[in-house]
Amino acid sequence: MVVKAVRGRRRYIVYTVPESAGRSDVLSALSSLETSMPDLRVITSFGGKAVVRCNPSEKEAVTEAMKAAYPGCESLITSGTLRKIREEYPELKVSQKKKR
Repeated sequence: MVVKAVRGRRRYIVYTVPESAGRSDVLSALSSLETSMPDLRVITSFGGKAVVRCNPSEKEAVTEAMKAAYPGCESLITSGTLRKIREEYPELKVSQKKKR
């Protein structure tokens, strides 16, 4: 496990997006921020919700970019762990591979 002091903290934010918006669509909407934010990543996007990972200090800039790209977009929940988000929104769970 990597120490947070080295890696840095992360925030996972769930946004409402249009039903048709896929992961690549959300990623292209945030493309202007990618060069200045190397930790920015779209975890998943389906069912009208997108999960974006960023640093805590970048949260406001990411939210502004999402609102500019998708009018009416809003932040539903912000968490430090994907587990909390997936507990709140079970439809965002990804099926795990079975262990042998």
